[in-house]
Amino acid sequence: MTNAAPPDATRAKILEECEMVSYVAVGIFSVSMFLSLLRPDPTLAVCLFGFYGAHVRSRGALRSFWCFAALSVCVDALWLAFDSRLQPVSWERLAELSRREQIAVTLSVLNAAYKLYAVYLCVRLQALFAQRDAETAGGAAATSSGGALDAGSLAARDAAKEKV
Repeated sequence: MTNAAPPDATRAKILEECEMVSYVAVGIFSVSMFLSLLRPDPTLAVCLFGFYGAHVRSRGALRSFWCFAALSVCVDALWLAFDSRLQPVSWERLAELSRREQIAVTLSVLNAAYKLYAVYLCVRLQALFAQRDAETAGGAAATSSGGALDAGSLAARDAAKEKV
Protein backbone atom coordinates (compact mmCIF):
# COMPACT_ATOMS: atom_id res chain seq x y z
CA MET A 1 0.00 0.00 0.00
CA THR A 2 1.41 3.38 -0.96
CA ASN A 3 0.92 6.76 0.65
CA ALA A 4 -0.03 8.34 -2.68
CA ALA A 5 -2.99 10.69 -2.76
CA PRO A 6 -6.09 9.58 -4.69
CA PRO A 7 -6.05 10.61 -8.37
CA ASP A 8 -8.85 13.14 -7.81
CA ALA A 9 -6.89 14.80 -5.01
CA THR A 10 -3.80 15.04 -7.23
CA ARG A 11 -5.83 16.56 -10.07
CA ALA A 12 -7.37 19.07 -7.65
CA LYS A 13 -3.91 20.00 -6.39
CA ILE A 14 -2.69 20.45 -10.00
CA LEU A 15 -5.65 22.76 -10.72
CA GLU A 16 -4.91 24.76 -7.57
CA GLU A 17 -1.20 25.07 -8.39
CA CYS A 18 -1.94 26.04 -12.02
CA GLU A 19 -4.26 28.77 -10.78
CA MET A 20 -1.50 30.05 -8.51
CA VAL A 21 0.98 30.02 -11.43
CA SER A 22 -1.56 32.06 -13.38
CA TYR A 23 -1.77 34.67 -10.62
CA VAL A 24 2.01 34.87 -10.28
CA ALA A 25 2.41 35.15 -14.08
CA VAL A 26 -0.05 38.07 -14.03
CA GLY A 27 2.06 39.74 -11.34
CA ILE A 28 5.27 39.17 -13.30
CA PHE A 29 3.63 40.43 -16.48
CA SER A 30 2.31 43.57 -14.76
CA VAL A 31 5.64 44.47 -13.20
CA SER A 32 7.44 43.72 -16.49
CA MET A 33 5.16 46.09 -18.41
CA PHE A 34 6.29 49.00 -16.25
CA LEU A 35 9.87 47.76 -16.09
CA SER A 36 10.10 47.63 -19.88
CA LEU A 37 9.59 51.42 -19.90
CA LEU A 38 12.76 51.80 -17.83
CA ARG A 39 15.08 49.12 -19.23
CA PRO A 40 15.04 46.27 -21.76
CA ASP A 41 13.18 43.30 -20.27
CA PRO A 42 12.41 40.04 -22.12
CA THR A 43 10.02 38.78 -19.45
CA LEU A 44 6.79 39.81 -21.18
CA ALA A 45 7.27 37.09 -23.81
CA VAL A 46 8.29 34.53 -21.17
CA CYS A 47 4.99 35.06 -19.34
CA LEU A 48 3.09 33.75 -22.36
CA PHE A 49 4.45 30.27 -21.61
CA GLY A 50 3.17 30.58 -18.05
CA PHE A 51 -0.28 31.77 -19.10
CA TYR A 52 -0.63 29.00 -21.68
CA GLY A 53 0.83 26.27 -19.48
CA ALA A 54 -1.38 27.13 -16.52
CA HIS A 55 -4.48 27.43 -18.71
CA VAL A 56 -4.15 24.05 -20.43
CA ARG A 57 -2.11 22.40 -17.65
CA SER A 58 0.71 21.64 -20.06
CA ARG A 59 3.82 20.13 -18.53
CA GLY A 60 5.98 21.22 -21.47
CA ALA A 61 4.80 24.83 -21.50
CA LEU A 62 5.24 25.14 -17.74
CA ARG A 63 8.73 23.63 -17.97
CA SER A 64 9.60 26.19 -20.66
CA PHE A 65 8.14 28.94 -18.47
CA TRP A 66 10.19 28.08 -15.41
CA CYS A 67 13.39 27.53 -17.41
CA PHE A 68 13.03 30.88 -19.19
CA ALA A 69 11.97 32.58 -15.94
CA ALA A 70 15.09 31.26 -14.23
CA LEU A 71 17.19 32.46 -17.14
CA SER A 72 15.58 35.91 -16.97
CA VAL A 73 16.41 36.06 -13.24
CA CYS A 74 20.04 35.65 -14.31
CA VAL A 75 19.55 38.48 -16.82
CA ASP A 76 18.10 40.64 -14.02
CA ALA A 77 21.07 39.83 -11.79
CA LEU A 78 23.51 40.70 -14.57
CA TRP A 79 21.68 43.99 -15.21
CA LEU A 80 21.76 44.85 -11.52
CA ALA A 81 25.44 43.94 -11.24
CA PHE A 82 26.81 45.55 -14.38
CA ASP A 83 24.38 47.93 -16.04
CA SER A 84 22.29 49.53 -13.33
CA ARG A 85 24.85 52.15 -12.23
CA LEU A 86 24.55 50.58 -8.78
CA GLN A 87 28.31 50.05 -8.44
CA PRO A 88 29.44 49.64 -5.73
CA VAL A 89 26.29 48.20 -4.18
CA SER A 90 25.44 50.25 -1.11
CA TRP A 91 22.57 52.24 0.37
CA GLU A 92 24.49 55.44 -0.23
CA ARG A 93 24.93 54.61 -3.93
CA LEU A 94 21.22 53.74 -4.18
CA ALA A 95 20.34 57.14 -2.69
CA GLU A 96 22.55 58.87 -5.31
CA LEU A 97 20.66 57.29 -8.22
CA SER A 98 17.94 59.26 -9.98
CA ARG A 99 14.33 58.45 -9.07
CA ARG A 100 13.90 56.66 -12.41
CA GLU A 101 16.95 54.45 -11.76
CA GLN A 102 15.75 53.70 -8.22
CA ILE A 103 12.38 52.56 -9.58
CA ALA A 104 14.11 50.38 -12.19
CA VAL A 105 16.25 48.72 -9.51
CA THR A 106 13.27 48.21 -7.19
CA LEU A 107 11.06 46.74 -9.93
CA SER A 108 13.91 44.50 -11.09
CA VAL A 109 14.38 43.07 -7.61
CA LEU A 110 10.61 42.64 -7.14
CA ASN A 111 10.25 40.94 -10.51
CA ALA A 112 13.19 38.62 -9.81
CA ALA A 113 11.52 37.57 -6.55
CA TYR A 114 8.23 36.92 -8.39
CA LYS A 115 10.06 34.87 -11.01
CA LEU A 116 11.85 32.79 -8.38
CA TYR A 117 8.49 32.03 -6.77
CA ALA A 118 7.11 31.05 -10.20
CA VAL A 119 10.07 28.69 -10.70
CA TYR A 120 9.34 27.10 -7.32
CA LEU A 121 5.64 26.65 -8.16
CA CYS A 122 6.38 25.17 -11.59
CA VAL A 123 8.94 22.71 -10.24
CA ARG A 124 6.34 21.62 -7.68
CA LEU A 125 3.84 21.24 -10.52
CA GLN A 126 6.29 19.03 -12.44
CA ALA A 127 6.34 16.69 -9.43
CA LEU A 128 2.53 16.69 -9.30
CA PHE A 129 2.36 15.87 -13.02
CA ALA A 130 4.73 12.93 -12.44
CA GLN A 131 2.59 11.78 -9.51
CA ARG A 132 -0.56 12.03 -11.62
CA ASP A 133 1.07 10.03 -14.40
CA ALA A 134 2.05 7.32 -11.90
CA GLU A 135 -1.55 7.19 -10.66
CA THR A 136 -3.12 6.73 -14.10
CA ALA A 137 -4.85 3.39 -14.43
CA GLY A 138 -2.49 0.60 -15.46
CA GLY A 139 0.22 3.07 -16.38
CA ALA A 140 -1.74 4.05 -19.48
CA ALA A 141 -0.28 6.92 -21.44
CA ALA A 142 -1.99 10.27 -21.05
CA THR A 143 -1.77 13.78 -22.45
CA SER A 144 0.04 16.49 -20.52
CA SER A 145 -3.30 17.61 -19.06
CA GLY A 146 -4.19 14.09 -17.88
CA GLY A 147 -6.63 13.08 -20.61
CA ALA A 148 -6.52 9.77 -22.42
CA LEU A 149 -4.49 9.64 -25.62
CA ASP A 150 -6.24 9.20 -28.94
CA ALA A 151 -5.22 5.79 -30.27
CA GLY A 152 -4.11 7.26 -33.60
CA SER A 153 -2.02 10.08 -32.16
CA LEU A 154 1.76 10.22 -32.44
CA ALA A 155 2.06 10.29 -28.66
CA ALA A 156 0.05 7.04 -28.40
CA ARG A 157 2.33 5.41 -30.96
CA ASP A 158 5.40 6.59 -29.08
CA ALA A 159 3.98 5.24 -25.81
CA ALA A 160 3.31 1.88 -27.49
CA LYS A 161 6.91 1.75 -28.77
CA GLU A 162 8.26 2.46 -25.28
CA LYS A 163 6.36 -0.54 -23.87
CA VAL A 164 7.98 -2.87 -26.42
